[in-house]
Amino acid sequence: MKKLKRIIVWTMIPIVMELAGLLLVDKFYFGGDSNFNIKKVDTTSKQTANKISVKIPEDAKMVKVSYSGNYISYYDGQSLQVIDTLKNSKKEVDLQNDLSYYTWNLDTDNILVAEKTSGGSESRNLKFETYDAKRDSTYPLKNEEKKQELSILLPDNSYDVKHIAFSGASNVIYVSSATNGEGSSRIYRIDVMIRMNLVNFVRCQLGNMAAINGTNGDELIYEDRTSNRIRTSRGGIIATGENAMHYLLNTDNDDNIYIGNGEDNKVNKIIVANLKTNKSSWKEYTLPGPVNKNDIYITRSGNIYINDSKNSQVKDITTGKVTKYSGNFVSIYKYGVISQDGKKLTNSLF
Repeated sequence: MKKLKRIIVWTMIPIVMELAGLLLVDKFYFGGDSNFNIKKVDTTSKQTANKISVKIPEDAKMVKVSYSGNYISYYDGQSLQVIDTLKNSKKEVDLQNDLSYYTWNLDTDNILVAEKTSGGSESRNLKFETYDAKRDSTYPLKNEEKKQELSILLPDNSYDVKHIAFSGASNVIYVSSATNGEGSSRIYRIDVMIRMNLVNFVRCQLGNMAAINGTNGDELIYEDRTSNRIRTSRGGIIATGENAMHYLLNTDNDDNIYIGNGEDNKVNKIIVANLKTNKSSWKEYTLPGPVNKNDIYITRSGNIYINDSKNSQVKDITTGKVTKYSGNFVSIYKYGVISQDGKKLTNSLF
């Protein structure tokens, strides 16, 4: 019996001590009314905009900015130069052939490069590569099923890439090639598996082109400059241009199609069309005066910016916000405007 009592006493001692400790904490640390709030912390918070100030040669060609603004690229006549705007460091993308065209992807820090390779005679091929700026690595577009790099035979040496359009979520690429003269254009569709096919479209003088993801998959939108129409690759007509010229400006992440209405490459009105909705619900923005179509920029999020080079400012007509910049306008990216003053490129945040 004594043993049992001893066991009970020794068992109760730590329990009593723990209760006393809890009472002490309650009295001295949590005395009074205390409210506790649990807040979820998002560890994947979005990247903040950084200050950009880098130098490039004044005669740099084809200056372009990545969607994030983390990289700025240009062509020096021999190779592509890519500047990391965070580290202010430069990488060189070696080109084995003649550069035909290059562009940054819609929402990644990757460049799609189109080069013209010699076929040994008058013929040339198009070769495509992706440059990953974060990894400083170049990868050829390659069909993994056939273990074959993508190569497109051009009709003759005078053909070059004129436009590249990305569909976004479906990862389809549309590439148009044509001569600088009146030669007919060709459009190639490259899917996510790097399978290529020619796109059937109305034979015309091809203008700008863009892509969306419609109810039936990806779809090409293009300007028919011959008959002044905005068409789709599935045979649809979005705008007929009966009362004015129509200009395809761009598309956005919500598959909206932005069409400028005006004359002589100047836009007075912007129509926001969507093939998934009725025409009566399409938005229209009337501009205070004619604006050169090349001064209108549509972002992936659907903001419409107009560059006013005379006053060195960009205006978002969807919100009315004005952003000032210094020097000559270069481009718009996710967080602001890139401009050039001599050899210096800087940013102005929205």
